[in-house]
Amino acid sequence: HHLHHCWHLIWHPLRLNYLVVSLTENIMSITRCASSSILPLLLAVAAIIISSSSVHSQQFQQPPPSQPLGDVLFQLLDKDKNQKVTLDEVNSQLNMLEMMFNPVEGAGGDDSGNDEANEYKQLLSGVKSAAPTLFNLLDVNSNQSLSKSELAHVTKFEKALKKGGGMRELLRDVFSILDENADELLSVEEIMDGSANDQVITELSTRVHELFPLRSDADELKDFVTSSIESIAGGGAVVDKESVAKGMKWVDDDGDGHISKKEVAKYYNLAGKKFMEISKTIKQLGPMLAMFGGMDMNGGGGDGFKMDL
Repeated sequence: HHLHHCWHLIWHPLRLNYLVVSLTENIMSITRCASSSILPLLLAVAAIIISSSSVHSQQFQQPPPSQPLGDVLFQLLDKDKNQKVTLDEVNSQLNMLEMMFNPVEGAGGDDSGNDEANEYKQLLSGVKSAAPTLFNLLDVNSNQSLSKSELAHVTKFEKALKKGGGMRELLRDVFSILDENADELLSVEEIMDGSANDQVITELSTRVHELFPLRSDADELKDFVTSSIESIAGGGAVVDKESVAKGMKWVDDDGDGHISKKEVAKYYNLAGKKFMEISKTIKQLGPMLAMFGGMDMNGGGGDGFKMDL
């Protein structure tokens, strides 16, 4: 009953947040080796923060953004305050957010609200599926928990998105390495070949490791880079021409069966701007919510983001 009562208070900001997070699904999949593993968790955290802030905003003053993004995430996710974040704690926050949508199921009135809630729940389902991969990637020492220093890589990612941060150059290199015939277009065949070519995987892993040294050497990122390329095919067990072609459609604006640099830049810019907006929200409201029970509701920028390939 409590969640049902709170729903009317939080639905409006959640609808706005839905518009934000839905756009981030359009990031270019070949860049997931450096980016989309971090985006899902940020989307979930931002949604929780915005929802919680609608309840607490009249009681507490929002602190100014000052702490690094990784530090704020650490405060929010470390529910028991034992200086480490476990996968169970991450899943607990995601489950709490998912429960917030259950009260509207089967309710009368405007069906559009239910439709949006169901779409949001589908997105959350994808976030929960990606959480273990993200967690393992950030768990540098493989001790089944994330330290403050390991979550600092999220701060590094945020800085990389800014001008001169290196993400633009990394994306250009990823595109060029996969573009075997140098025609500035990525075909289905080139993406399939790239996922199975050890030399290509090595080059991509090296470039990712240079910007994001998440492991002691680049070879340890090979499996992650390979799965990131294969995810274009939907993450299925079989990567074939049909599945890759289907996965490319959402970024292939002109429908020519290829992905151009212009198309990559368009969706990368959209996702990058939304990432910076979500990051700003987390840094503004996160420290306050961490002081008052973290993200447990039952307990008491992107200015100037622009890239041309």
